[in-house]
Amino acid sequence: MASLAPRVSLSRFFFEPVRGGTLVACGVIVWLLGAAYCHGYQNLLTGSSGDWSGSLMWSAIAVVPWFALFEWSKQPQGMEATRRPAILAGLVIGIAALSIALEYTVHFCVGDVTDRFGLLVMRRLPAVGVAVLLITLTRRAVLRRPPNAATVEIGTIATAIDWVEAADNYIELHVGGRTVMRRMTMRDAEQALAGRGFVRIHRRFLVNRGKISAVAGVNGDRVVKLGCGIELPVGRAFAANLSRVL
Repeated sequence: MASLAPRVSLSRFFFEPVRGGTLVACGVIVWLLGAAYCHGYQNLLTGSSGDWSGSLMWSAIAVVPWFALFEWSKQPQGMEATRRPAILAGLVIGIAALSIALEYTVHFCVGDVTDRFGLLVMRRLPAVGVAVLLITLTRRAVLRRPPNAATVEIGTIATAIDWVEAADNYIELHVGGRTVMRRMTMRDAEQALAGRGFVRIHRRFLVNRGKISAVAGVNGDRVVKLGCGIELPVGRAFAANLSRVL
């Protein structure tokens, strides 16, 4: 028996929600990068770099919320919401307005209300642009990804399954050279795939008829040959099933 081994890839940070310590680490990195951007921008604008405390505070107010929006967009509720352009635009406007209002409040409390509204908006444009771009690209990439055979209803991926094999209280879905374990009985799998072109050829095997390339042998020595090169035995009690569909 085989199962899919998880692969570590940077793509998981774009396609899957980040949790726990990894989420905290990513948030801190985004926060520091935002502060570095603010520090450099201030230096170019005024010729004076100033201290880092203001840059760190600005990044927490003006950059981190966009990271939070991106992470939320990978959650089921977020994916459903952000796929609608009107809702995504509303979220962007709402977060930007709240961020600007919070920055104005902080400046008012310290008696330093000097930045104009247009400047506050412009300083947020890079973070807004990156967040919206990542949300859009991630959404498109997720839609192009094949369904996860380990989680979806097997009936929805019936055409991709080569054969199903019994494994005690589990079944093995053989999909394009991969093997995925599902906790399900063979009888339940046969019912789920009924009417989808599958034939039971053995007490252990349920085969996609469209994947059969040939049937060889006679009587108890018959085997089914699949297009992928695999040969599966035909049980005597199930030989009639194969004869009917072929």
